[in-house]
Amino acid sequence: MKPKIAKICFILPILLLFSGCSRQSYVPLWQGPYLGQQPPGMTAELFDPGIFNEGEFLGCSGFFNNGTVFVYGSMKPDSDWRLRPVYITEMRKNGRWIMPKIAPFSNYSPYNFTVGPDDQTLYFTTLKSPDKTTHMFGEQANIWAVKLEMDGWTEPVMFGRSINTERYYENYPSVTNDGTIYYMSRREDGAGRTDVWRSRNLDGVYGEAENLGDFANTEGSDIDPFVAPDESYLIVCQEKERGFGEFDLYVYFQREDKSWSEAINLGEGVNSAGFEARPYVTPDGKYLFFTSNREESEGGEGIYWVDAKVIDQLRPEEIR
Repeated sequence: MKPKIAKICFILPILLLFSGCSRQSYVPLWQGPYLGQQPPGMTAELFDPGIFNEGEFLGCSGFFNNGTVFVYGSMKPDSDWRLRPVYITEMRKNGRWIMPKIAPFSNYSPYNFTVGPDDQTLYFTTLKSPDKTTHMFGEQANIWAVKLEMDGWTEPVMFGRSINTERYYENYPSVTNDGTIYYMSRREDGAGRTDVWRSRNLDGVYGEAENLGDFANTEGSDIDPFVAPDESYLIVCQEKERGFGEFDLYVYFQREDKSWSEAINLGEGVNSAGFEARPYVTPDGKYLFFTSNREESEGGEGIYWVDAKVIDQLRPEEIR
């Protein structure tokens, strides 16, 4: 009988450790900023705090509320990427992160999103119909927003027709300090299959969408634009000659006269032979996150991060 008692005594602490004593279970390894992960340097590293479901494809992610809330998308290999579930985890006052749970707005299937410069608003793309009753599985997708407030998340709100259309595909919104929204869209009057567009916020009213033109758009697909809060730079996922792989991340810097620099590849410290996409810089300006299907991801898509200084070091002398 003694060996059985010893075995039980050994297992019991482990069960208590991972089950927790309340509805919100904590895992000791998830403690501190950025889920306890060691910050990267100037070469991108896999962001893998151990909360992601093994074998799933990861999508967009974002930190909110001074880095105390983390939201991310994850899906099973054989599921529809447009209906990717969204999960959320929070850091409590003791510095520990709770187990991830389905986000309250996940029923909107926000498969692409970025965090706004206010550190509280999630701007996302969904196939949800304007009346919120069904999903639209054609070429159409619209941009919505949801906000984290003191008492929880607000009800998602759809942007108006100066940004969204009834027949085209609007996706991957990114917003500046003054409310200007950048996004990609497939429209007949674009330069290529998918272009980067922009809508200015004028006293709370969005103006008509404008195509960024040839400087940022090619004849192919120009996707997943991320704009700096002060609009000083724009990162776009593009496929160009002499790139590192399928699609690379390129940065454009804005001059004082509002013109833009040529595209600059973010380099081998960021890009790979795979497909880099979904870039965003954390609200504190410290890290650039993105997704990649590089070999290290073992056939799936992983989340990577790198010191955001990799962007500034590429800024041309004339724009410094």
